[in-house]
Amino acid sequence: MTRYFFHLHGSGARDLEGQDFPNEEAARREAKAVARDLAHNKHTATQDCVIVTDAQGNVIHEEPLTSH
Repeated sequence: MTRYFFHLHGSGARDLEGQDFPNEEAARREAKAVARDLAHNKHTATQDCVIVTDAQGNVIHEEPLTSH
């Protein structure tokens, strides 16, 4: 398992604990679900996105907040 971190770009919120996933694709799926949930709970348009990094700090995915 690899640890991935989910940061919220736009708000400055940083994930300091991370979560373990078996691979990057599983982390991407989680980012999509998190972005959907966050967008659903926001009532205004936003340019925020969920940025996923690996344990070394490399960006592996960026998911915009959308309600689709």
